[in-house]
Amino acid sequence: MDLLDCEIHYCFGEKELNQKRYRLTLLLLVFAVIISTSVAALHYLPSTYVSVEEPGHIQFPSGIPSVLGINRISATGLQQEGKTILVSGSGTASEQADEATVILGVQTEGETASEASRQNAELMTSVINAIKNLGLTEEDMKTVSYSIYPVYSKGDYTQIVGYRVINMISVKATDINLVGAVIDTATENGANRIQGVSFRLSSEKWEELKRQAYLVALRDAESKASLIAETLGLTITGVYSVSESIYQPYQPYYEYRFDIAGAASTPTSILEGKLSVSVTVQIAYSFE
Repeated sequence: MDLLDCEIHYCFGEKELNQKRYRLTLLLLVFAVIISTSVAALHYLPSTYVSVEEPGHIQFPSGIPSVLGINRISATGLQQEGKTILVSGSGTASEQADEATVILGVQTEGETASEASRQNAELMTSVINAIKNLGLTEEDMKTVSYSIYPVYSKGDYTQIVGYRVINMISVKATDINLVGAVIDTATENGANRIQGVSFRLSSEKWEELKRQAYLVALRDAESKASLIAETLGLTITGVYSVSESIYQPYQPYYEYRFDIAGAASTPTSILEGKLSVSVTVQIAYSFE
């Protein structure tokens, strides 16, 4: 073999070696990509397992929505009861407000603080006595705020020319029909500030509406569970767990303004509207 043949043979041998090295490197890179992708996928998989936190109890993964109302269950009970159907039910009950609170007051001005306070006390006493004549008592009234402010000269805010006293009280009426009369009577006897009227349910009415809303919510959940069981050919064997949430009613507030000069010309009419109590229950039914 001459020198030229040796050079050609050596070149082809080196080329084949480089190709093998390239293929090996490429294979290692592909393998590394597959491994890293698998690890990342396992990291982002949702948590679908349950873990035992305490003996006899199971802690649900954090991914379980809290709205389901079930965070812990008995491991023993789970084995005994078997599978469960989880449903939610909602119910609402409404009724006219049966209590109201009127915020009203007296504003007076005088050259001195004592003079303004004296005038205010006289007018407020007249207002309170007149409201009592409607059948309300002092227990139904309480002071909300009492303030004394200096009155400054117009254009010169360093010169005090008098004092202003504002005395505000709240009047609770358990008879909604008295709200208009309270406002009219107060303004006729010296009240010149009416802040507003708020309506609410008494504790007795609130409990009554809550019970009604519960019954509606429970029947709603039971109806859903029965429909699911019937459709899927299952037999409900009992109730596994129950949780609930209650939504207190919004208390409407009406700002009331009037013209002092013509306040008593027309009787005041107040429309209270209805208030609602809402209940939501989550019930897990066991089935077989």
